[in-house]
Amino acid sequence: MALNIASVVDASFVSTFIGHNAQAALQVLEPLVLLITIFEWLFGLGGQILALNKKAEFDEGGSNHYFTTAMLATIVLSVLILLVCFLFKDSLINLLHPTAGALPYVNAYSPYLFISFPIATILGVLCQFIRVDGQPNFASGVIIVANIINIILDYLFLGVFHMGIEGASLAMMIGYAVGLLCTLKYHFDSKRTFRFVFSELKFGTWIRSTIEIIKIGLPGASMGFFNVLLIYIMNLIVGGVLGELGLDIFNVCVVALLLISILIMGFAETLSSIVPIYYAQNDFYNLHHIVRNSIIITLVCSVIFTAFLLIYPDGLLMFFKLHQTANDGLVENAIRIYSLAFIPMAFSTMLLFYYEGIERTVESGIITVISEFLGPLFFTYLLYPFIGITSVWLSFPLGFILSIVAVSIYVKVVERKDSEYSGLFFIRRGLIEKTRNYTLESKNDAVKSEMFNHLKSLNVDDSSIETLDKIIGTIFDSNNEKVHVEILLIDYGDKIVINMKDEGNREVMKDIEKSFSQDKIKVSEVLGFNNVEYLIDGA
Repeated sequence: MALNIASVVDASFVSTFIGHNAQAALQVLEPLVLLITIFEWLFGLGGQILALNKKAEFDEGGSNHYFTTAMLATIVLSVLILLVCFLFKDSLINLLHPTAGALPYVNAYSPYLFISFPIATILGVLCQFIRVDGQPNFASGVIIVANIINIILDYLFLGVFHMGIEGASLAMMIGYAVGLLCTLKYHFDSKRTFRFVFSELKFGTWIRSTIEIIKIGLPGASMGFFNVLLIYIMNLIVGGVLGELGLDIFNVCVVALLLISILIMGFAETLSSIVPIYYAQNDFYNLHHIVRNSIIITLVCSVIFTAFLLIYPDGLLMFFKLHQTANDGLVENAIRIYSLAFIPMAFSTMLLFYYEGIERTVESGIITVISEFLGPLFFTYLLYPFIGITSVWLSFPLGFILSIVAVSIYVKVVERKDSEYSGLFFIRRGLIEKTRNYTLESKNDAVKSEMFNHLKSLNVDDSSIETLDKIIGTIFDSNNEKVHVEILLIDYGDKIVINMKDEGNREVMKDIEKSFSQDKIKVSEVLGFNNVEYLIDGA
């Protein structure tokens, strides 16, 4: 969520202390900035999904393997990015086609920006793993600290020392460098579960595992790739038609999207961490609860932000000194129309990361290609002869709507071919009815008797129920009753799987693993919770 703040802050300070040509330079460089998010999603998202799936399967070695693979690939790629940026600096800048007024600022801003790229990439990927390793507050804190330093230095370098636009990129570089140093605390934390296993990683295995990570992370990463192409093409259009003013308007539109993305992408990316665990365990009851609440929250936020920009666009424009320009009507109209994209964006983005979490790459790919590239370009081309430059701003909401319609049609086609699943979220038919959820607050909780009665109705033998009672008793006794145990019970017919999660001491899992049959008990740590699975053969 916090990674978007740097772009917003830099744009506001640059437009305030330097001017609109400098702000236009930031929009010219935006495709390169977005390019970095591709690698954060490619290795961060793809790596964490595979690592979490291994955790859900109680494979700690496999989980560490994908963590190590993802981080090593990120480091190698980051070094290559740095070399390419400096060796081909002039070619990269010429490729972006900056206007004459923006070119000096692009040249001044880019050196520190290039150095920031590998730092931000490594930090972004690592923080994704820290977040899903039961330390989301620390992961967010690191990025927040980096951005606070960036904000303070932006003011000092631009407003006090008048260092020019290069001061803004220097502030960002220092902020993210400090953030990366802060992550050292995680590496020395005894509670972390992701660990480097470089000694066990062979070159061939690393290449194969990196390819696996890329396959899983590609739909999310391709969103960044297509966004880079789209922003690049739209920069050429608005820059060619309106000059620096067009780039300034588009930059404010991108900033508005980044602001709402702080909420939308925050919730959506969180789904990619939680969904693999619950989906792998067929916990569709809790999965439905999480997805429903996430969609409701993001839609409400989107509606509020859209309404604000429709009613009072100057509330955003004033931060970029665009609320009193000679073309203020054109600027306000662009912001109002563009803001209509936020509501369909919220829903399509939630679907995208949900499909990522359950490894439905075709569905997530459909959303990505249409919403981030083909949709906006198609509608711009279609509508430009009729409404001119307004077609650019209108193409974004229409593109998101088209992506939702297209993926809904595709899912219907898949549903007809594969009757095992139903609905947009691929819920397994009939399994919810065979699922029970219980929450115990003590080992003598009345809910436990209700659960045991249900097991007896499924013809479970007394010895299995007694074993389950002992496991529950061990959890509460070892934590002095100061835990809640969430229990998922699923009847598969040939077997009954009972999954228990609690927030207690991790040492308890070792005691359970030693005290009970290894054929029936599996333990792991997922999302900061102790995870115990007890298997009962079907009656």
